[in-house]
Amino acid sequence: MTYPRLFEPFQIGNMQLKNRIAMAPMETHLGDPDGAVNEDVIAYYSERARGGVGLVMVEFTCVDGRDGFSSNVPQLRLDNDRFKVGHARLASAIQRGGAKAVVQISHAGRQTKESVIGTTPVSSSAVPLNSIYMNAVPRALEDHEIRRIIASYANTARLAMLAGYDGVMLHGAHGYLLQQFLSPLVNKRDDEWGGDFERRMRFPLEVIKAVKAQLGDKPLLYRMSVLDGLDGGLTIEDSEIIAPRLCGAGVDAIDISWGSLDRADIILEPMSVPEGDRLPYARRIREATGKPVICAGVMRWPDKCEQAVIDGNTDIVSLGRALLADPMWPIKARRGQVEDIRPCTSCNWCIRELAASRSVVCAENPRCGKERDPEIGRYGVGLRASVIGAGPGGMAAALMLDQAGFEVTLYEMRHRLGGNLITSAIPPGKDKLFWYHEFLVRRIEKSNVRVKTDTCADADMLRAARPDAVIVATGSHPAPLDLEGWGDLPTAPAYQALIDEVTLPPSSFERPIVIYGGGETGTETAEHLAKSGHHILLVTRSDARFLARNAEALYRIHLLQRLRVNDSIRVLDHTKLHSIGGDHVTLVARDGMVFEQPASAILLAHGLAPNTELADALSTVAIPVIPIGDAARVARIGEAVRDAYLAVQDLRRLLTLPEAVAC
Repeated sequence: MTYPRLFEPFQIGNMQLKNRIAMAPMETHLGDPDGAVNEDVIAYYSERARGGVGLVMVEFTCVDGRDGFSSNVPQLRLDNDRFKVGHARLASAIQRGGAKAVVQISHAGRQTKESVIGTTPVSSSAVPLNSIYMNAVPRALEDHEIRRIIASYANTARLAMLAGYDGVMLHGAHGYLLQQFLSPLVNKRDDEWGGDFERRMRFPLEVIKAVKAQLGDKPLLYRMSVLDGLDGGLTIEDSEIIAPRLCGAGVDAIDISWGSLDRADIILEPMSVPEGDRLPYARRIREATGKPVICAGVMRWPDKCEQAVIDGNTDIVSLGRALLADPMWPIKARRGQVEDIRPCTSCNWCIRELAASRSVVCAENPRCGKERDPEIGRYGVGLRASVIGAGPGGMAAALMLDQAGFEVTLYEMRHRLGGNLITSAIPPGKDKLFWYHEFLVRRIEKSNVRVKTDTCADADMLRAARPDAVIVATGSHPAPLDLEGWGDLPTAPAYQALIDEVTLPPSSFERPIVIYGGGETGTETAEHLAKSGHHILLVTRSDARFLARNAEALYRIHLLQRLRVNDSIRVLDHTKLHSIGGDHVTLVARDGMVFEQPASAILLAHGLAPNTELADALSTVAIPVIPIGDAARVARIGEAVRDAYLAVQDLRRLLTLPEAVAC
């Protein structure tokens, strides 16, 4: 057996698992508006259960609809009998898929909005929350309300047992109510429920006692932030004391996490964070409690997961975002088909969409959250398709068209497949994107797709090829830039510097490389070139506070922190580019002052526009021509791959012409 320790049976309390792989609890926003489980939720979890995990931990489920919902809706709930039926169907579906089903139950406390719950958020104390995702000023719970919430936890546990779950998990991590009582930063009470360590412990211990009484012989799990990442907050040393107390009260296993909404950037690590970053902390809790521990946190590859178990760092490996990208991860690992695992790159597009109150997605797996969509099927047998542009959207489209049975030709103007996926992977801390690039290239090599590199496909070439459908994935180009003059100073789009398509002269503090544009491309190019020894002057029209404003929020926190301490990068904000000279650029300051800045080169990162030239030239052909990705609108990798998926689904209708009725 490949990875024998990962795939050996394991037991938590009386719950026997077929392997040591769990699906982490992650919000989906797939439920009904009232929080009920629906067919979309069941399909989503069923697919991951069938993928081979031993344990599915269902996302945070509200214990009290009066004040317990999180800020992101719809959130699942199980606070009265009406919602039990949906949960029973969900638990049964997970179990039929071969996994055990545990539901995570939660009360948001202050991590919500008045607009969501219809009243002022509550917490252990009236300590404000300040987060990139929300701000809240809660009121302190009264004693009778605390006791009511304890009873709500117990009631939800009772309903979970009636629904047929194999166990219950308490969400005591990520800054939710249980953690708010434990935290010395949030719990400022001086009564039975706070004032010192022992009194801060009382609420979670009472919840454990009440919930455990409802479970019979079923196990109780507890998700715990072993540190919150805040000065004066909870530390790993605190958690080495807290965790044994929780286990002594009835917890059968600890699920290791960290952070709170104040530090969301460590809850959901951006791609710059290495694999297995939580493992040393999981080991410490495992040694402190003697109980099984579950550990998530950038666990992406079976080798790393197997070694974590062998080394005694964790008992169970929890896969979160990795199962969004590839629900079949466990089966592929067991079969030794590691190269076929669609890798999660921690791009956090899933988090970006959830933060916007949209349902769960994955940049690389366009079926994530759409598991009820029809299979692509072989509707394209006997037909030909041309895909122009081999970026992530183009490669994904070519692979899905091949899956549909088309004879596919993929055209790429460069020598190498990848397009903007390569550009995106080069800046510091983003090399995980190469995992996805390598995955797509391997899939193309194994497919029947005919690849033509170093080929700039134009309308005449495509007309001569006579395809039945065309997917235009030609990407974007620099937006028009109106300057007073263009001199001989070396000038190029910033992205060309990332992929070494431009040779840059030496630079110095006095004569730096000027990058015009403070968006994601500009800031990343600045960091990349600074790492290569260049001196950079980053010129932006906006305030410096808005650098990389469209970058994924958690990644942006880390990017800006690195820029601030990089002595090779200077930022000049509220400044416009007036003209380019022979050895300088002319700039316009906020007060209208015009001045010359010596420069060794200038790189343009002022914005992009869709490259619509080919799609426009094909507008009169009598076949479907579908622009995707940046060729339709400047977007991100996830949008390009989703466009490819929708295009291939749409072609079924456009080419097979099904009739609604025959009369």
